[in-house]
Amino acid sequence: MDTTASVHPTDASPRVGAGPSLETLESTGRISPQARRHNDIRRAVLERNPKLRGLFGPDQRNALAVPLILAIHWAAAWAVSGTNLLVVFLAAFLFGQVTLHSAGALLHETAHRLVFRERWLKLGFDLGLELILASFARQLTYQHEHITSHHPYLGEYERDYEHEDVCRYMARRSFRGRHPKYQRLLTALELFVHLLPFGFLLADEIFPRFYRRATGRTVKDAKRDIGASKPLAAEKWLFIGVSLVVNILLFAAFGFLGWLYHIWSLSIFLGKGGVTNLGQSLSEHPDGNPDNPTKSTYWWGNWILFNTGYHHEHHTFPNVACWRLPALKAGAPDTFNVAGDRSYFGLWWDHVRKDFSPTRQNPFLARENIDRCGEPERRQSKSRANRSGLRRRICVKLRRKSVSVDSS
Repeated sequence: MDTTASVHPTDASPRVGAGPSLETLESTGRISPQARRHNDIRRAVLERNPKLRGLFGPDQRNALAVPLILAIHWAAAWAVSGTNLLVVFLAAFLFGQVTLHSAGALLHETAHRLVFRERWLKLGFDLGLELILASFARQLTYQHEHITSHHPYLGEYERDYEHEDVCRYMARRSFRGRHPKYQRLLTALELFVHLLPFGFLLADEIFPRFYRRATGRTVKDAKRDIGASKPLAAEKWLFIGVSLVVNILLFAAFGFLGWLYHIWSLSIFLGKGGVTNLGQSLSEHPDGNPDNPTKSTYWWGNWILFNTGYHHEHHTFPNVACWRLPALKAGAPDTFNVAGDRSYFGLWWDHVRKDFSPTRQNPFLARENIDRCGEPERRQSKSRANRSGLRRRICVKLRRKSVSVDSS
């Protein structure tokens, strides 16, 4: 049995700084078929080339990237601090979101303990990332969901957090089916909102409520529980405190526009305007293929995004650090040849053009999901009409019976 790179969430007691982890024994717990497929591929690769075990383990050199990215990000904030809103937006859209995507790629590495395994060193590294991201502890939530939801339950809607809420999708699909022209306008409006500072937060408040009112359908699948582990409260408050300090320092050092550059960059990166981030997500598991659930993207951007494009390799060997993934591919070329044929920008544009099509495929998208999302509006209306007609018929019969009694 291969016990080096399993994808089972651990039940060990959480400790500050340790982060989430993966079990070392594949015999415990239940994982999705797609996750098991990656495990099977890994075993087959190691049987053919056992020397690839030498690639396992963290790469502490990535720690050097944190001060470099921090310096680049703050230098950009300083550079735009004396300009205007248009320049700040363009800088955030064209440069800032990519800088934060690079930091996000390091966040992916540390989630898998591929920079430091010792918890205090890992905590120090994660706090260094918080100096760049100022995520108000969202990075901790990402780490736990990525490790204990996405990897072990890859492709499984109810447990893999990367799948969009099916009720939200069906409400949008229902509106689009009845009002395709208005949906185009809504898509453009939603993209516009996502390009605003804090736009990803505003959009999550505005548009689900609109679709719920417009279609009469719920936009939240109350039955879904991804079951991911959660960070400790002490950790969250620590990271929130660091984020507050970062925002204060940015404002004090570079003024409103310098601070706004960071906020705008982070908002675009996390929202629908995040071309490289969203495009990468769309490229990774595009079609739900059970035999080849994950695809890789081999392009020059992997140099600044810490080889996150080597995604098939990563899901098969989640304990191989990013800079060793090309060597892993070279060691098993017949296996790691599942490459996507679209650019991140092309995938992002298709997603927008199709009114934010689902980022992941699953069987729930083709179902009515009445038990999760309620009846479609047309069925509700028909049901109400049937109930009203039934009441009328009952009333008529009662009147007739009353008349016959009075006549007698």
